[in-house]
Amino acid sequence: MSQDPDWPIRFAAINALQEQVRRHGDVLSWDVINRGFSFKGETLHFANRARGIFWPRQMRESALSIKTTVPREGREARYDDLPSDEGFDYRVQGEDVEGRDNRRLVRAMELDAPLIYFYGIEPGLYSPIWPVYISGVDLTAKSFTVSSGPPGAQVRAPGSYAADPKLLTLERRYTTVEVKKRLHQVAFRQHVLHAYEQRCAVCRFPRRELLDAAHILPDRDVRGRPEVANGLSLCKLHHGAFDADLMGIRPDGIIEIAQRLMDEHDGPTLEHGLKGFAGKPLGILPLHPAQRPRPEYLEERYELFRSTRDS
Repeated sequence: MSQDPDWPIRFAAINALQEQVRRHGDVLSWDVINRGFSFKGETLHFANRARGIFWPRQMRESALSIKTTVPREGREARYDDLPSDEGFDYRVQGEDVEGRDNRRLVRAMELDAPLIYFYGIEPGLYSPIWPVYISGVDLTAKSFTVSSGPPGAQVRAPGSYAADPKLLTLERRYTTVEVKKRLHQVAFRQHVLHAYEQRCAVCRFPRRELLDAAHILPDRDVRGRPEVANGLSLCKLHHGAFDADLMGIRPDGIIEIAQRLMDEHDGPTLEHGLKGFAGKPLGILPLHPAQRPRPEYLEERYELFRSTRDS
């Protein structure tokens, strides 16, 4: 394997990105990404708004990052980057596989160079994945296969350690599946909280840091699109109660509290935070009908609650 001449820039970018994720969370706005990072007294960019494959002019051989975008309503997506069974299918830029940008990814594959993947969650919002690697190219399909190393891991310079290629391939294949699961959950939370105006559906609590996207029915398809109609924006307290079947929601949106909780007497959290919502409707629902909880989902989940509420 050849030594990566662009490693110092890559290392600086990954360290800076880790700090941005630590400060801002798993989803970064384009404004945050566009601030770039510092390298030898200069400000370099992580990515480019108009280009999917990017490298700063100071990089000599390969790319720094790839990006997919969720287009604004009414516009077509530039790339079709649906995840495959082996990795993420990343379409080549343009029609010429030998084009300049695509050659940079081919070179990254030859170097086994770690890249950053800015995965579009919503227009202007991205979930960064690193390190990712170009593990193959399909000239017929005009796409690259992108696999993932351990999410957010510290990466080492090429040549600094020896690895069994077969074990490395298996590790990246397993890690890619786990990354897809995480991306699914990140996207699901983003969409659900947005639909509920960043508030708890039960108590309207407005702090995003303390809100979860709760599944009404389990969603085990790691490649499935996040479905807001199978979700509820719930604060930590009400999410815990919902998952433990201490709180149920009828198909008509009325909240019920398990009898074993109704029979208890304790402080204000129990009296006002849980029992106080018994018999009341949900405090907020999405504006768009298609994003509201599907009655058949609520019915199935409510039946599970009914089977345990009086025990």
